[in-house]
Amino acid sequence: MNANMLIGYQKIISIILLILTGFLLGKRGVITEQTQNRITDLLMKVIIPFSVFSSFFSPFTTDKLHTSLQLLLTALIFYPVNQLLLGRFVFAGCRKEEDKRRLFVFSNTYSNTVFMGYPFAQALFGKEGLFYASMFNLPYNLYLWSMGYCYLTKQPMNKQGVKNTLTNPVILACFAGYLWWMARGALPAGNTIWLQPVQEVFEMVGACSTPLSMLVIGSLVAGTGLGGIIKDVAAWYFSAVKLILVPGILLLVLFVLGISGGGLVIPVVIAAMPVCATGGILAAKYHVKKEYAASLVAFTTLLSVFTIPVWLACLINFL
Repeated sequence: MNANMLIGYQKIISIILLILTGFLLGKRGVITEQTQNRITDLLMKVIIPFSVFSSFFSPFTTDKLHTSLQLLLTALIFYPVNQLLLGRFVFAGCRKEEDKRRLFVFSNTYSNTVFMGYPFAQALFGKEGLFYASMFNLPYNLYLWSMGYCYLTKQPMNKQGVKNTLTNPVILACFAGYLWWMARGALPAGNTIWLQPVQEVFEMVGACSTPLSMLVIGSLVAGTGLGGIIKDVAAWYFSAVKLILVPGILLLVLFVLGISGGGLVIPVVIAAMPVCATGGILAAKYHVKKEYAASLVAFTTLLSVFTIPVWLACLINFL
C-alpha cells in the first residue's frame, strides 16, 4: 500500500468515526433537530463559504487554470445531461409513479456536495482538493435551484428563485475566490504578504467544515427510519445508480478528456457522494413523497460509507 492510499484510508476512517459520533449524539438527544438547523445555517452561511474561499489561496499556475476551466466546462455539461438521461432512460420504468421518478432523477443528479463533497475533498487532498471541488461545483447550485428545482417541484422559476441562487453564500465564495486567485497570479511575488492574517482567519474558520458537517450527517441518519426502504428494490436500484453507475460514467468522461490527478479524482468522488439533503427539504415542502425522500438521504449516506472507500482504492491509480 503506497503512502497516498494509506493517507486516504486514514482520512476515510476519521470521517466515518465523525459520522458515528454524530449518530450517537443524535440518538442521545445531544444534537436535536433545532441544533441541526442552527449548525446547518452556520455551515451554509459562514463556515463552508470561508472554507471554499480559502481554497483559492493556493499559488496560481497555468496548469491549474487549464484544469479548472476543463472542470468548469465538464460540470456545465454534466448536470443537465445527467438529469436528462436519468429521466429519459435510467428511471423511465418509474413513469407510473411520477413523484418517485422525479425524486429519483433529482436526487441522483445533485449529490451531497456541501456537507460531504467539500469536506471529503479537503480532508483527502487539502486546499488543492477543495479548489477543484469548488470549480466543479460552481454550476451545481445554479442548476439545482433552476432546472432541478422546477423538475422536482413542478414550480415555475421566478425572480426570487434566481435571486436566491445568485446570492447563495457558497456560490458567491466560489466566484469571489476564483477571481481573487486569478488576480493574485498577476501580482508580483511577496505583494500579498500583508494579507496573511486575513488568510489565516479564513483557513481557521473553514477548518471547522469537516467535523461539523459530519456530525450533522450522523445525527440526521440517527433520526431517520430505514426499516421500509431497506426492503424496497427500487431504492437499491436507485442507490446503485447514484453511488456506482454515475461516478463510473463521469470517470470515463474525464479520462477521455485527458484530466488526471486531483482534477479527475475529486469530481468522481463528489459524484459518488450520497443524496443531498436539499432534495428531502424540497420534497417535504412540496409534498413529493417526503418520508421516502428523507429515507433516501439516510440510506445512501450509510451505503456510501462502504462505496466511497472502494472508489478511492480505484482512483488512487490516477494520482
